Amino acid sequence: MADDDATMVARPAAAEAAATTVEHLLLLHEPGQPPRQVKLGAAPLRIGRTAGNELVLPLPDISRQHCVLQVQGSRAVLTDLGSTNGTYVEGRRLSAPVALSDGAHVGLGGFTLVYRSGTPALLARAVALEEELRRACDYVQALLPPPLRQGPVRADWRFVPSASLGGDAFGYHRLPDGRLAIYLLDVTGHGAGSALLAVSVLNVLRQAALPGGATWEDAGGVLAGLNAMFPMEQQGGLCFSMWYGLYDPATRRLDYASGGHHPAYLRADAELLPLATRNLMLGAMEGLPFVAAHIIVPPGARLFLFSDGAFEIARPDGTQRMLADFLPALQTGADAEVLLAAARAMNGPGPFEDDVSILVLDFT
Repeated sequence: MADDDATMVARPAAAEAAATTVEHLLLLHEPGQPPRQVKLGAAPLRIGRTAGNELVLPLPDISRQHCVLQVQGSRAVLTDLGSTNGTYVEGRRLSAPVALSDGAHVGLGGFTLVYRSGTPALLARAVALEEELRRACDYVQALLPPPLRQGPVRADWRFVPSASLGGDAFGYHRLPDGRLAIYLLDVTGHGAGSALLAVSVLNVLRQAALPGGATWEDAGGVLAGLNAMFPMEQQGGLCFSMWYGLYDPATRRLDYASGGHHPAYLRADAELLPLATRNLMLGAMEGLPFVAAHIIVPPGARLFLFSDGAFEIARPDGTQRMLADFLPALQTGADAEVLLAAARAMNGPGPFEDDVSILVLDFT
């Protein structure tokens, strides 16, 4: 009987100890795949391009021996091994070993790894949240339009979601009256909540489902309707910036309005024209009018829309790049792929800290 009693006491104690044990985990994000789980143990985890590493990432921008993770007590310490392209934590290149905090984003070339630590129950919830984030990202990308290869307006785009998924979304579609609606928006914050608000706005735009009293006749009316439909008090404190345009191929008139967003740029006759109107972000305050403007688009012009993730990039000294740093690429009349390359060059070999959306439209 005494032995049985001892057993009955020992089992709950062992279970309680297991439930409170701190474990360490890496979540590897790869496009279109669920997060891959890599457990960290007492032995160092070396990451590199070639066999012999515990985690092999076989891409050219990964060095043969890139970095190493070592659990030390209750934390994991990351050390770069002299890699060519660097190891990044939250967008900053490592110059010395660093102890990772739970949720830290590690960038290696085109890969992103998320470090998580905690009890098994906490880690299970973290993995579930990462999977939810991936599904939200897939949902956003499924709603993005196909390129336009023919017609009076041709369009191409590039979209690079950040590991934490910002709230970028964009699109274009034809209205019944023949005009082309063009838009790009950026929801504040990161994560599934921001992405799902962006999806909600996209669906409203695609279905022309503005609330009563709002009109699709002008760009300012569209922003006013969206502002009324998505007050931040009902969106968990989230609001969004946006650029919206309506192009009429018959008259070549482009009506546009922006709310809290940097300009779109029209390159015509080698001149770069900023297109923006001064309005608050959408959802920030109810009942606001939204000012619009218009321009006649000459043949051969090119329109650039992009999110601030393309230029708000930290320099190695900690200062931040600004819109002016990105404009020289527009001056050349570059296409979407070249503009993305320019953003990557400013960013360096690590992953982007925010979503990058680039939309380029050509007017014949």
